[in-house]
Amino acid sequence: MNLPRRLKKLTQVQIDFYNDRHRFVVLPAGRRSRKTLISKRKVLLKALENPGHRYFEAAPTRAQAKSIFWNDLKRDTKIFRKDKSDGELWIKLKNDAEIHVIGLDKPERIEGQPWNGGHISEVANIKPGAWQENIRPVLSDTKGFCILDGVPEGRNHLYDLALYATGGTIPRTTPGRGAFSLNPHDPEWAYYSWFSSDVLDSAEIVAVRNTLDARTYRQEYEGSFEDVQGLLYWAFGKHNYSDCEYNKDEAVHVGMDFNVNPMTATFSHIRSDEVFQFGEAYLTHSNTFEMADHIKEKFGHNVIIYPDSTGKALESNATKSDIAILEKAGFNIRAKAANPRVKDRVKSVNSLMMAADETVRYHVNPKNCPKTVNDFNRVESTDDGRENKAQESQGLVHISSALGYMIYYLFGINRGRVQSIKRF
Repeated sequence: MNLPRRLKKLTQVQIDFYNDRHRFVVLPAGRRSRKTLISKRKVLLKALENPGHRYFEAAPTRAQAKSIFWNDLKRDTKIFRKDKSDGELWIKLKNDAEIHVIGLDKPERIEGQPWNGGHISEVANIKPGAWQENIRPVLSDTKGFCILDGVPEGRNHLYDLALYATGGTIPRTTPGRGAFSLNPHDPEWAYYSWFSSDVLDSAEIVAVRNTLDARTYRQEYEGSFEDVQGLLYWAFGKHNYSDCEYNKDEAVHVGMDFNVNPMTATFSHIRSDEVFQFGEAYLTHSNTFEMADHIKEKFGHNVIIYPDSTGKALESNATKSDIAILEKAGFNIRAKAANPRVKDRVKSVNSLMMAADETVRYHVNPKNCPKTVNDFNRVESTDDGRENKAQESQGLVHISSALGYMIYYLFGINRGRVQSIKRF
């Protein structure tokens, strides 16, 4: 019985993974490198081989799980399928085996039913403790298997799983050969990894290296567990210093963070795909009305503002939302429906500060922007790559966040993938 679509041009380490029979496999490989594609196929083959068994395909949220798995699952099971539910996201094969698509934003969804195996994509983004508390126990009665794939997010619970699968020493991944390891004390576990460059064409890899900072590139496209402790904006340095100044003939692009003390904003020109920050505002014990007046007095209305998206709610002003105040003041507002993940925003900023190929696309005038430079030199990273909120009491965090909202909107990195650059 042939599957509708064959897996082609697999590398040797991918073939080894495809044929692997270990009960638990940890797979932190690069993006767009077929890790999820091969894992989905392995689950489908198990379902075809085992009548009446139940399997899951899972991701951190239901929306992610549906996006990653559902359409492919319907297509690949078309000639084998007996029934399906588009609402509940499950299919039943002609041999009565079932495959369910599950979001783990509520990990308890997986409990209460027997499972013979499954696959979790983007494991680094599931809730800490979900594997031990909710997922692993439901595989005990059936001796079920699980593939845990994802791109690292610093050294969190995926790192812990990788350490366990390898017996404490994660092997070095090499181009074309990947990496493989076993836990010498627990033969049920195995570890695989490989680079995106083993799969993607060289032109794409060059383009990515020209866009992402070195740490993000290693993490997202080489599956590397990067140590994120230390300074949050680690790519910042004197290579970002510039003598750029305000040009009244160019639009002013404003990043803004809503906070009563301080209210912060950054002022930049965008030239091609580069940011030139020539100024900033740091208003203590202030509000959005005062910030709007300040910007209007300095630049008039040739301004585009990229604010903190939480400003749609009633927060720093009692009668109107922050964004509504800016709109009424006549400014052009560009805001997403929700703020990006802090880690994605920070990656976007670091990648402009210096890409993996040492391209610099963020420039700042240190004389005019002392608060911004101070943030970049002092804001610390938490263990999982977010900003240290405890430093807000020192007057830090807010102004770098303000710049980050603008940079993410224009040049955002969404979980390692670069969004299209918005031109003017």
